[in-house]
Amino acid sequence: MTWQGGKLRREAAPIQTFACLTPLTVATADPAASLSGLSKALSDFPTTVTVDVRLLGDGESVEHWEVQAGSKRPKAVARVPKKADIVVVMRPETWQQIAAGRLAPYEALYSGKLRVGGDLAAAKAITRHLSDPSSPYVAPC
Repeated sequence: MTWQGGKLRREAAPIQTFACLTPLTVATADPAASLSGLSKALSDFPTTVTVDVRLLGDGESVEHWEVQAGSKRPKAVARVPKKADIVVVMRPETWQQIAAGRLAPYEALYSGKLRVGGDLAAAKAITRHLSDPSSPYVAPC
């Protein structure tokens, strides 16, 4: 309480923003180029992980991409993986913003633009691995 009987205002903590990814490709609308850049960036990931990237189109169309992390031969293939460790679902516009380094993956997740399933610890490790080193990494929890 203040001396006048009112409540003290709570000081607002500085807003911490999440780190964006290092840009994976130049600005392009082609998901094949940016997902290929993702697979190359994940080639030195310490463990082998299969990521199923699902890009939601208009209506009920879904474009599946299989991306291998920790593979000596990085590749992104347009197919449904037999077994995926991580499933990432978003619209192509959201992926373009993330791949260009304009939208942080955690911000997309918390705003409802991105959904993640499967091994969440591996998904966090991949996000940290791909984060831009020039901006401080802030873990979501």
